[in-house]
Amino acid sequence: MKTKHFQLNDDIVLRTYQLTDAPELIALIDINREYLREWLPWLDQNYQVEDSEKFIQFTLDQLAQDLGFICGIYFEGKLVGSCGYHMIDKSNASVSLGYWLAEDKTGKGIVTRCVKFFIDYAFDHLNLNKVVIQVGEKNVASRAICERLSLVNEGLERDAENLYGEYVNHIRYSVLKSEWAG
Repeated sequence: MKTKHFQLNDDIVLRTYQLTDAPELIALIDINREYLREWLPWLDQNYQVEDSEKFIQFTLDQLAQDLGFICGIYFEGKLVGSCGYHMIDKSNASVSLGYWLAEDKTGKGIVTRCVKFFIDYAFDHLNLNKVVIQVGEKNVASRAICERLSLVNEGLERDAENLYGEYVNHIRYSVLKSEWAG
């Protein structure tokens, strides 16, 4: 299967994962585990290279089934995070996005640029009608990304996710193809 590779600017590259990326991915997760734990529920299932291999294989299967793709975010040549589509809902021509970034790379506009790319790609190449991003209500940084890109706040979903024994609310943001200016 052909690797997808997108050069967003001189510093930022998105590339679909390959199984050989598993050691680098789990090392990045380990370094950022406590930081990421505030908003991501899957960290307790990811401790070994094999766990990253399973995730990467899932992303490769998703790509092969034409249900979207997930990329590693590379900044200045180094893996610093992940961004991509959850499974495309073909019957409704919609998809949700997810992302995370290493703590030491936040505040540089990296994720905003990646999210914009994925929204553009959803509308221009996948012919989807709607892109959704579910964000923890108190996740100020992720909410700012959605608001910076003029996504519509569709409202609060109460107790949307059990995050390590504590329920958190989500804000659902979305944008329609007809309103996306890019």
